[in-house]
Amino acid sequence: MEKEKWSLKDKFEVAEAIFTIIVSLMAIWGTVIAWENGFWHKLKHIADHLHQEFAQEEINKLSDANMAQEIKKLEQKIK
Repeated sequence: MEKEKWSLKDKFEVAEAIFTIIVSLMAIWGTVIAWENGFWHKLKHIADHLHQEFAQEEINKLSDANMAQEIKKLEQKIK
């Protein structure tokens, strides 16, 4: 039986597969570490805070628009 020789392309494909597995494992490990350190809870807290601020800004805009309409109505009544 003759030994099969691996071409350079075959060697690169094997190396690519190995490095893909290593990178995937590192990503999973990083996610677990982030979970243990409470990163996702902190991220959710920030998102909730920003949502609350944006909602308050929208309420303020609507309030200002309603006040402007009321002022216009009063000015029309005065004239």
